[in-house]
Amino acid sequence: MRLTHEFVVSTPPDRAYSMLLEIERVVPCVPGAEVEPVGPDGVYPGRVAVKLGPMKFVYAGQVRIAERDPTALTAVIEGEGKATGGAGTARVRSVMEIVAEGDGSRIRITTDLDIKGRAAHMGQGVIADVSRRLVSQAAACIEARLLASEDTAEGDLPTVGPVGGLSLMASVIGSRVRGLASNRGGRDDHADEIAEPPAEGVDDGPR
Repeated sequence: MRLTHEFVVSTPPDRAYSMLLEIERVVPCVPGAEVEPVGPDGVYPGRVAVKLGPMKFVYAGQVRIAERDPTALTAVIEGEGKATGGAGTARVRSVMEIVAEGDGSRIRITTDLDIKGRAAHMGQGVIADVSRRLVSQAAACIEARLLASEDTAEGDLPTVGPVGGLSLMASVIGSRVRGLASNRGGRDDHADEIAEPPAEGVDDGPR
């Protein structure tokens, strides 16, 4: 699956590019994501958790900057993970491009996402909706960090906490309903897929 996201920040391209490649500074803006210090091979061990309603998908793996071109202001970030407690896997390859827009920057991220296991059964439409919601929150947090003073302590910088399962599900359902309303008489192939029961790599939460 290929997903493309664009957002604009009021920060010059060079500074935006530099900050976006500081993985430890970006991760606090990604809901449900955590990374450990980078290893000598340039790999960051980490995990990401996404909760949708009663289901919680957790992947443990690694992320790395595979390519970077500071002249063209492009970079490729690759990550992979395995579902905890199951056989599901996720692989991601994101190409980041930054261009000047006025006094700020337009950031375009094209992501190739390959999910295997029960999470994939939620359908591309639902996965795309969840991704858009998470990227929107991350973009707002990243812009706030870019606008912060360079001497601001890390603990004083904005972060994004985990997205609540019910609020995320409500957002996805709302998006699905709006899609149906704009295409009356058509069938939404993903309308029923958010009801998939939890299985491998899925944590139902506290019992």
